[in-house]
Amino acid sequence: MQLNLSQQFEAESLKRMIDSTTDVQELQSLARELADLYLRQRAATAWVVSER
Repeated sequence: MQLNLSQQFEAESLKRMIDSTTDVQELQSLARELADLYLRQRAATAWVVSER
């Protein structure tokens, strides 16, 4: 699945933020937030598929 231009920009922005961060606590916080979002996305996708 391809990302649209806006999503590509957002992904690149997140990657640059991660690359520029040297604060371990900030990286841990970001990793927790991204993991939570990923798992919510999987749950939402599973729900949509089950509703078909």
